[in-house]
This record gives sequence, structure tokens and C-alpha cells, in this order.
Amino acid sequence: MAVKKIPPFMGMDNLREDAALEVGGNSPHLFVRDAVNINFTETGRVEMRAGISKITESAFEFMWQSPLHGDCFAKLNHDWVKVDPQDWSFKVLIQDIAQGRVEHIVLNNRVLMCCETGLYVYDGIEARTFTIDTPAAPILNQVSYYSGGLTAGSYAVAISWVNANGMESALSELTNLTVSENSAFEIVLPYCFDRNVSHVKLYITDHEGGELLEYESLDITNSSAIITSVQNLSRSAANRHLKPMRSGHSLALWRGRLMVADRNVLYFSEPMNYHLMDSRFNFVQFPQRIRFAIPVDAGIWVGQQDHVIFLRGNDLKGMVMERKASQAPIPHSAMLLSSKDVSAEISQGGLFSALWLANGYVIGTASGQIVELHRQNLKQIHAENGQSVGLGGRILTLVS
Repeated sequence: MAVKKIPPFMGMDNLREDAALEVGGNSPHLFVRDAVNINFTETGRVEMRAGISKITESAFEFMWQSPLHGDCFAKLNHDWVKVDPQDWSFKVLIQDIAQGRVEHIVLNNRVLMCCETGLYVYDGIEARTFTIDTPAAPILNQVSYYSGGLTAGSYAVAISWVNANGMESALSELTNLTVSENSAFEIVLPYCFDRNVSHVKLYITDHEGGELLEYESLDITNSSAIITSVQNLSRSAANRHLKPMRSGHSLALWRGRLMVADRNVLYFSEPMNYHLMDSRFNFVQFPQRIRFAIPVDAGIWVGQQDHVIFLRGNDLKGMVMERKASQAPIPHSAMLLSSKDVSAEISQGGLFSALWLANGYVIGTASGQIVELHRQNLKQIHAENGQSVGLGGRILTLVS
């Protein structure tokens, strides 16, 4: 009986005709139509995939391991938890806040988590909200029991909260008051519900002035302040017109800004002021819902419903959308790929590339080019969600 020698396997192919699955010549190789519970080795052989066993009764979701210190974090029901992978025990960091998709990054040696309800940070000891709510506008009253030195005319006041780490909130709305000659006025401060806030900072305009200038920083336990003079005004208010940073998905850092996606809009924080954003300018709107957003050297790869966009540029003011001829990406299947894990031709000198699953794996290079690794081999890959991870020199994507 004739014995056929099976050439090395090169993977799956559901696109070509059956007769084209076997390739001859000097380098014979073979493609298969489907592969279940097997792995292809580097030499083109096959081996049985390791068996699967249930390791915990806890239904962890969106598990992530910190590259900084190796700790694992996840969502469990609606809690944000820290997981011990040795025995799969867990510690609840914050209860009832982890709504929807949960994503993590390392920011300033702390773990930052993003979900539908907001941004949260863990410093190794305590977990808390990352942003600071904007305070309500203060109430101003002219007082007659102080003989002040104010010039008759109009003054405006705004305040901000400052937490124990020195982060300052956005400014409240302005409150205006007209006073008489040689008088004083009282600032009635709103109540603060954030236990992380330690101080309130006062900003006041000069007589008939339009620019808010810093006046004084008070302990949060103060409920009011009396202003008798505005001679000691200092720096201009930097947080005017800002708001707390938005939450969403596709959490990443881009050129000193925090970046998140929500529906079809990509939002950016202020430079090096990650908890604040200017809602008037710090966003880019796309024609379709965003499926992923991965920053690289020359811009940002953004997945859409039926294509991929490269947002080219290094500054928000001059970025250009370039539509790329790619198939519809699987939502959230993208990951950042180090240049050491791809060839020099693909990395093109950049530090990172983007990788996502569409019809096979697709690489978005650091310069904005697309490399479709399985364009000639695979089609009709569909899923509602995906999550990719590097594992043992391979890329593994779980889809659902």
C-alpha cells in the first residue's frame, strides 16, 4: 500500500479551493480547513492541545496582570477585585462600581481602572476614585461687621477642590458680587462629599477684573472665608473651563494624555493632568462606534464597525483621519505589540505596533501601514467581543 508523507502544516485556510491546500515544490507544505484542540508547532507538526480544567468557582472577568509588580486585577460581579493567582482568592478593592467593560493600565506607578461608572486608582494600599468632582459655585455675601479695604465695584469668585495627593479639580462656576467702598464680603463654601479632598482653593478677580487669580488655600473643614483685601492675588487659574476626565473603554496613554473611547468619540485628558479634560477641544469624533483605539508612534489606530482608521498626527489640532482597506475588526481584540516581537520590516523602527483580529490577525505598523497576515487564508471570522494576549511566544485571542 502506498504511503503518503505528510508535509509540514502551515496553519488553517478556509479561503482557497481544496486542491490548493497542499503546496508542492522545493518547500512543500499543507494547510487544513479546520483545526480543533490541536496546536501547530514551529516545525509544522501538530500536537494535542493541553486539557482544560476548572480552577475556580469565582466568575472573574477582564482579568489583567500589572507589568509593574505582577499583581492581578479583575471584575467580579460588580466589584473591582485584586486576585491571587496562586489560590484564586481575591480582595475587594471597591464594591458595586465595576459596570460594563473594565480596562486597566499602569499610570505613575499606580493601577488605573476604567469602567462605565468612572476612573479608579489603586496605589498598593487603597483604591479610590481617580477624578475629583467639580465643586458647586460658592455663595457671596457682603458683610457689614468687617471694616474691609475693598474698592467699590464688582468681584468674582470661583473655587476648586484639592486632594491629599495635590491633584486639583476643575473650577466651579463663577459667582459675582458688587460691594461698596471699604467693605468686605464672605465666601460661603459648598459641602464636599469626597473624603479624599483635603483643601479648598479660592480664586478671585481683582477690582472690576476679568481674570481669576489664586487667593488662598483653606483646609476643607472651613465652611466660609472673609475677604477684606485682594492685594495678595497670585497666579492665574489654570483649571477654568475644564471638567473631570470622561470614562469609557480602550484606556491608553498617548503623548502625555489619558485617552478613552465612548461610543463614537475618542476623548483626551489635559497634558500631564490626567484627571481633567477640556470638553470643548479634547476629543475626536468618528463616523462609527469605536471598537478599539491603540496609540503608536505616528498616530492612533481606531477600529470601526466595518473598517479601520489611522488617526495620523502628534497633536490634537492637526490630526488627519486615514481610512484603511481592512476587514471589520473584532471589538476589543486589539493589543499593543512590542517591536521585539515582530520583524524589523513590520516594526519599521517604531517602538510598538497594533495588532487586532479581523479575517485573521492584522498588524497596524508604527508608521500607519497595514499588514494583513492571513489575508490569503482566512475569512468569515465573526464575534461580539475578543481579548488578545501574548502567551509563550504566541498571540492568543479569546472570542465570544
